[in-house]
Amino acid sequence: MDTPVFPLTKIRPPKARAGLIARTRLERRLGEALAGRRLTLLSAPAGFGKTAALARQLELLPQGTAVAWIAGDDDDDLHRFISCLFAALEPFDLPWRQQPDALVAAAADPAEGALRRVAGELLNALAACEVARGLIVLDDADRIRDTRVFGFIDMLLERLPEQWGCVVCSRVDPPLALARLRAQDELTELRQTDLAFVPDEVRELIAEAGSAADGEQLMARTAGWPAGVRMLLRAGSLPPQAGRLMDRHLFDFLASEVLDHMPVELREFLLHCAVLPELTAARCAHVAGNPRAERLLEEIERRGLFVTVLDAPELTLRLHDLLRDFLEDRLRRERPEMLAPLLRRAAETESDPIRRLSLLMRAFAWQEAEELLEGVAEDLLAAGAADSVARLVEQFPPERQRASPVLALVRGRVAWARWNWPLMTAELQRAGAGFAAAGDERRRQRAQALEAMAYCGRGMLEPCQDRLLPLMECDVEPETRVLLLALHAWLALDTGEFRAAAPRYARVLDALERTEGLRLWHQCFQRTLYVWLPGMSAPLSRFVEGVMRQTGDTPSQMRAIAHSAAAWLAFWRGELERALDHLDQAADDAHWLGWPANLRMFIHAPRAAVHAVRGDAAQTYASIGVLVDYFRTPGAHAEGQESMLGHYLLYGARLADTLGDGAGVRAFADRMPPPAAITNARMLAPSLATLPPRLAGYAGRHEEACALWAAALADESKIDVLGLAQEARLRYAHALLACGRRADAADALRPVLAAVARDGQLGSVLLAGPHVLARLAAEPWADELDGSERAMLCNWAARFARQAPPAETAGPGPLSARELEVLARMAEGDSNKLIARALDLSPHTVKRHVANILDKLGVASRGQAAQWYRARMAAELPAAAR
Repeated sequence: MDTPVFPLTKIRPPKARAGLIARTRLERRLGEALAGRRLTLLSAPAGFGKTAALARQLELLPQGTAVAWIAGDDDDDLHRFISCLFAALEPFDLPWRQQPDALVAAAADPAEGALRRVAGELLNALAACEVARGLIVLDDADRIRDTRVFGFIDMLLERLPEQWGCVVCSRVDPPLALARLRAQDELTELRQTDLAFVPDEVRELIAEAGSAADGEQLMARTAGWPAGVRMLLRAGSLPPQAGRLMDRHLFDFLASEVLDHMPVELREFLLHCAVLPELTAARCAHVAGNPRAERLLEEIERRGLFVTVLDAPELTLRLHDLLRDFLEDRLRRERPEMLAPLLRRAAETESDPIRRLSLLMRAFAWQEAEELLEGVAEDLLAAGAADSVARLVEQFPPERQRASPVLALVRGRVAWARWNWPLMTAELQRAGAGFAAAGDERRRQRAQALEAMAYCGRGMLEPCQDRLLPLMECDVEPETRVLLLALHAWLALDTGEFRAAAPRYARVLDALERTEGLRLWHQCFQRTLYVWLPGMSAPLSRFVEGVMRQTGDTPSQMRAIAHSAAAWLAFWRGELERALDHLDQAADDAHWLGWPANLRMFIHAPRAAVHAVRGDAAQTYASIGVLVDYFRTPGAHAEGQESMLGHYLLYGARLADTLGDGAGVRAFADRMPPPAAITNARMLAPSLATLPPRLAGYAGRHEEACALWAAALADESKIDVLGLAQEARLRYAHALLACGRRADAADALRPVLAAVARDGQLGSVLLAGPHVLARLAAEPWADELDGSERAMLCNWAARFARQAPPAETAGPGPLSARELEVLARMAEGDSNKLIARALDLSPHTVKRHVANILDKLGVASRGQAAQWYRARMAAELPAAAR
């Protein structure tokens, strides 16, 4: 979490307040709990000093105690909470085995078990973190309304390593499994009676304040409520109301007494700045319009008002909820017209987009809030937080949700992230109509481009083209232009115009190379089928080079996709070992990223082809199973995905044929979806015509197979995808030889021989399989083929003799030179941040190197890796690597 999108004050514990009296009884219980309990719960109403007591006790913990602090906010959901938690843990160099950002995204996956898997990865990292004691602290837990946050905390508490504990501060009991922890004697509860002042403490407070108040009367009126005691001492007199001071209205009375006796400037300053979640000089000066903000903040701290001093580079205060609510209530009653402008000014100072959005909503600044959400949604969706975006939309008034085209556009993007094509279509139609009515041509074009994509996802090609083609002629903004060009290239696949894909994709690359970052690159390369289209080698090489140039050695989805594309290019050249190297690197990144579904598709498709050519049936079918099973999982795909299932079943049948497994070909053919379920028939139907001749050949019906292969090849351009046209010609020639038609077989072969001689692309040839190539090479060709053509056939057949699967190696591979450098610095005790600075690497890259080192050495922690280095490697390493 190198660049969190939330303020760092959310993950920094507050400073203990100066001048607090010693509370021996409370501090002893709290200290014992923090030292050994699995969960410590401070549960009491506002004003009982939960945060103050905890902050003081944390500062008394032994040096080296790890404290990951998270301050809860009304806007926090599961995605935001886990992001904060991982960022709070960052200083302690947890030995992650998967990228923390990827785990944050995985937590939003609705699939059963996804959140528990994230919890498991975190627990493993916590267990291997070398701290004597660590604490995960959640303050203001009552503010968090997303119950999934507490479900996640429960998962952690079930298996929390012995050296770690959790602390929760809340006004009400959080929805955690408290009964279970009580039964296990793993819970310490500090409640209202534990946090209240006792008479001796009240008398000490009176003495420090120099007050003449009667301690017994003060205790009687407050029952030890810390907020009431302190406010009474500041007010200097008891309120006229009878009864005990445990009532919010009485606190407001006392606060009013204090506020009304302040200097006018300080009073106005507090009223204006109460809308801010945190008070700094710059933010307060902007909101209150007072250039003396720094001095006034110092005065607020000096007076000991109900504020918390945060651990930040500059003086940063947070008003206690009781005081902030009182001030806002006073502002509403005295100057209601000022509240909305103050909230807008506060939003202008807020770096956290979610908090800024909340401030704008409270100011009823709906248009500004919508525009902010439109931008925030892009980043959240890229991080996998579709649920978070949907919840943000739901915070707008229902009538606004119904009427706003911007919110419809955002809902359409959420539907795209969930592959819900019908909902995406409906929302983007609504958005486009709204933008047209408002005269917003830029957004109308954007909505219609996305609507066209939704039609494409549904396999509705005519409506897709009806939207796309007019937009292609318009002057649109660059990002929309890139999406239109990408969709135009996708349509070359879906409409069966395979030879149009390469020049169209070259135009996409022309546009992408003029953009910054990789977000659009990712959106424009979501289909593995690009790799085996006519003329795609040059554009794919540009794609690989462009991505590698921007990612460098930093693991990412785009780098994994680029490696998988490079593997296809190597396979197409017949360089199987090089292809496997690229796939290993792609899988390494995918493992670090938690194996997202799209990477499974990108990596296992070429992996299956390489293993089929190498004759490894088990590995081939394992990879095909990953591809096919994804589309067989209930709820894992949406409308139109039966067509994709058809593609991968056909692919499985082809690779079974490469292996010479007739039963496998039949098994994949039998699982094919019914024709009515295939929405992109123009793309898939001609290729499906190659299944019957395969089955006929295995049944020994060679004449029938010849006729069927000839029919499938009647228009080669319709099956020239995934290298199928050349493979079909080789199999057709094989069937012709079985029928004794050598001259016809030679005619079938010549186009393939000429193409390979011209461009050196061997992938489709190798997929014909050893039995086909051996038969073609063994034929006693006479005048039908010349010497060079016969030699080429023999060379193809000989390649299979060199493609036996390698023997399994024991254990992971050796450490790379870079990993040795990182390990050497780990052994010296350097943190990830220091290693990154010393080796000029990103922190993400260092984390990945650490994970690789732990995996390769088979150890659990950084300390064990350092010990291994010192014991076994130090004497053998060259000086430069030490």
